[in-house]
Amino acid sequence: MRTPARLRALTTGTAALAAGVVIALTGCAGTSGAPSSVALSEAPGFPADAPISEPLFDVDWRGEPVGWLADDRATITIVSYWSSSCPLIATAIDVLDDATVAIELRPAPAQACTDDLAPHTHVLPVPEGWGQGDGPYSAEVTRANDAFGAAEPVVTTTVLWPWPEPATIATQTLRGVPDDVTLPTDALDKGEPLAFWGPDRQSLRVITWGSSSCPPPATLLTLVDESRLSLVFGPLPAGRACTADFGPTTHVFEVPDGVGADAVTLDVRIEQRGGSAQQYSIPIAD
Repeated sequence: MRTPARLRALTTGTAALAAGVVIALTGCAGTSGAPSSVALSEAPGFPADAPISEPLFDVDWRGEPVGWLADDRATITIVSYWSSSCPLIATAIDVLDDATVAIELRPAPAQACTDDLAPHTHVLPVPEGWGQGDGPYSAEVTRANDAFGAAEPVVTTTVLWPWPEPATIATQTLRGVPDDVTLPTDALDKGEPLAFWGPDRQSLRVITWGSSSCPPPATLLTLVDESRLSLVFGPLPAGRACTADFGPTTHVFEVPDGVGADAVTLDVRIEQRGGSAQQYSIPIAD
């Protein structure tokens, strides 16, 4: 889910990198002729069917490009972040070694550009014979900032394969159920989340159901009051290959400060791609 306010805040918070990330102009005239793209396609936005999550909520992200190698190894997708009215253009892709390609992104000549940071998707053909094994594979992405003359380029390394796992706030994510937890006899049939305290209420263990290889990522655990907690699971990225089984996954969390010693209810929200969500209110069992 894209959040323009987050992008504006990020742009403001990284002013020191603006020369390497965003061109912010108000009417400067430039030379004619845009760089020629070597991409199969270029389009604004972040693909809805991307196999990785958008980086917007990663606290360590500072506007660097992200990308992935397609599952069929035919294309490399790079998403760059730059001015929405003056996006970067993919001008070159070359093989550096068996594990790395070099990709160059270059701005058009100087012109009036909006002062924002927006995603732009570049889909490039995989160089012949490259990236056909188990990896890992990565790209050295150079963002050339020469719209106004010579300037130091910004080079970052982008992991392309294997695809990164969605970020989770859980301290552990475990297949199956802990040995000291006994599930209700109808748990599998219902397929609804369950919650259990760890020893001495020092941890919270929440069980979700689905593909064992693609558990939902936990994104937020908050204290509502001393008798109620709220937990949000975000959607999985699209395009991920998941096993077709249906079983339990245990997510282990630190217990927020302020939880009371009596009965506590956990509100669980499991978000889906497209904006829908499943919601549950369950007791936390000892």
